[in-house]
Amino acid sequence: MRKERWGHKWAGFAAAALLVGTLTACGGGKTSDSAGAAADPSKPVELDWLAYNSYAQPDPNSDIFKMVEKKFNAKFNVWYVDTQQWNDQVNVKFAAGEIPDVLQIREQIPKYVANGILADISEDDIRKYAPTYAKVIDEYDASLWNTVKYEGKIYALPSINLNGDYPQSLVWRKDWLDKVGITKIPETLEEFETALKKFRNEDPDGNGKKDTYGMSDHAIPFVLGAFGLPADNTNYVLKDGKIEFAAVQPEMKEALALLNKWYKEELIDPEFITGENTGGYWADSQAFYNNRIGLTGGGMFYHWRNKPIGEGDAGGGQYLNFKKAQPNGEIAFGVPPVGPNGQSGAPQWGVSSTPVGITPKAAEDPRKLQTILTMLEASFTDYDYYMTVFRGTEGVDWKKEGDTVVNIEDPNDDNASFKRGAQVFSMMENPEFGKKAFSGLYKFGDSVKTKGYPPVIAPAVDSLSQYSGNLGKLQKETYTKIIIGEQPVDSFDKFAKTFMDNGGSQVLKDVNEAYQKMVGE
Repeated sequence: MRKERWGHKWAGFAAAALLVGTLTACGGGKTSDSAGAAADPSKPVELDWLAYNSYAQPDPNSDIFKMVEKKFNAKFNVWYVDTQQWNDQVNVKFAAGEIPDVLQIREQIPKYVANGILADISEDDIRKYAPTYAKVIDEYDASLWNTVKYEGKIYALPSINLNGDYPQSLVWRKDWLDKVGITKIPETLEEFETALKKFRNEDPDGNGKKDTYGMSDHAIPFVLGAFGLPADNTNYVLKDGKIEFAAVQPEMKEALALLNKWYKEELIDPEFITGENTGGYWADSQAFYNNRIGLTGGGMFYHWRNKPIGEGDAGGGQYLNFKKAQPNGEIAFGVPPVGPNGQSGAPQWGVSSTPVGITPKAAEDPRKLQTILTMLEASFTDYDYYMTVFRGTEGVDWKKEGDTVVNIEDPNDDNASFKRGAQVFSMMENPEFGKKAFSGLYKFGDSVKTKGYPPVIAPAVDSLSQYSGNLGKLQKETYTKIIIGEQPVDSFDKFAKTFMDNGGSQVLKDVNEAYQKMVGE
């Protein structure tokens, strides 16, 4: 599913193991070559580069490399690490005293700061050398600056995930709704329950067997959203100006009581425990494809897009997978159910994406910092430059069809565009340019967009890294046991206390102290 990688789905910082070793503030130190380049401005500035999604080893002799090096009088030593083993591979390099000049940050920022991998970046420098970029962040969501702050200092350049402005999609089997006599797409919890009961009891697939269910795990967060928030793991919620954990809010007890009722009535697939995605791309739902459930919600609008936007286009990847399994099946985009108090909302990644950091090795050379920021600014001011460094070469990597860009696939190499340098130097996307390039796609996205619950943007704290794994595990296990009736609904109260006693209270203390400093600046 290479096409989906253009969607830049980075929902936040990746959880990873602790760094293997501790570096000094000077990192790997400056080489004599880089020092010489810094002393003589006529020589290209040399940059060790890891600020990209490393899907493949890029060719340093490609046209894109040559164009960027000439434009910025720079020479790039591009690091390649397997994106599937990113943290393991970069941590080995860090432990050996090797650090790049600039990198994507897929760890918690405090951890990188403590290990001497990140240098703080002056806001004055950002606004001097990348003013358009800074203005876009200010206007799109100024709180993004808070995602890269630690102890009052900026340690990275925040990035915008355009797709994170769209909630996850809720998708119904429209042919099943038609079969059981429902002509209106369900909107309230009561209407959802009616549809799910009919899916279970009225043989919507017409095979004469009672082997269909209403929903599975992908739709559960939408039900939680009808009670105020799609609690998951260690998600935060903002209440009365304070950050709280969503998982322990009393509204979730009401939601779990309803889900337990639906489970007893066999409206929820008992296999939801292992998940409706049993392999392949994360947004796939084999249970939905294979006539087991009639409601899913794990993917995005572009995954389930059921309308063409260009010549030869037939829809999104997951929609096509569904049609392959069910050629006569139909889908309909739904809305998150409205709960008893009028609340409603879908899970939403939020617009904060993978930030880009500067290491101490780069920070000690003003030319390096200036070059990095100037490159970033170019991606936000020059559409043609943006298209080249982000999408690749027109006619080779992409073409324009109607009002959208279409990737030109290489039948022999799924990573050909990346090898030619696409996405290596873009660092991050200007959302205005992204919508311009894919205007047809985002027009469709806007047409099916619903209300979402974006994540609370909060400061990074060390205690969250320390406790989040166990707290997330506790939340998932308890919610599952309550839904299937292995624990009574009232056990939620004991769970909430255990959650807070085992690190939750410490995290909230730390994050609220940091949050008050942050919002008070």
